[in-house]
Amino acid sequence: MRTVLVRVTTTEMAVSVSDQLPSLAKLNLQFGQNKTAALIKLYLIDITELVNLKRPLTEKQIEYIATRVVSDFYNLTIADIHVIFQNLLSGKYGSMYDSLDVPKMLKIFQTYFDERCEICEYNTRATVDDKHGNMTAGRMKEYFDKLEKNIKK
Repeated sequence: MRTVLVRVTTTEMAVSVSDQLPSLAKLNLQFGQNKTAALIKLYLIDITELVNLKRPLTEKQIEYIATRVVSDFYNLTIADIHVIFQNLLSGKYGSMYDSLDVPKMLKIFQTYFDERCEICEYNTRATVDDKHGNMTAGRMKEYFDKLEKNIKK
């Protein structure tokens, strides 16, 4: 899994490997909420230590953010989490102005999630539309059969 994550640097790449990695919901079912939240906490601790913040996240804030991410963004994969934190480190979400807090972090997750949804919607449309932008019954059936097969995995 680690070798896959090292190469994942964009939302598009995270979406493309999402079928290879379990979602937070699946991790939660398999390992429990505490262990799943611990993965998020590790990323939050890293960001707190890597960025020179005058007011870093507190332990209580880290706990709250991790729990909210697991419950609110359960369909994200670890690849998505990895990209979010890479984007945060590179400044994609703007300057942190010497501090991070709960609302900022949850807004970053929501921003990423919205971007990911747009990419998935575009990919879906490209899969089921013909060359002229019209949905075809055959392509829709193939697409839904593929989705059903992936869900059963």
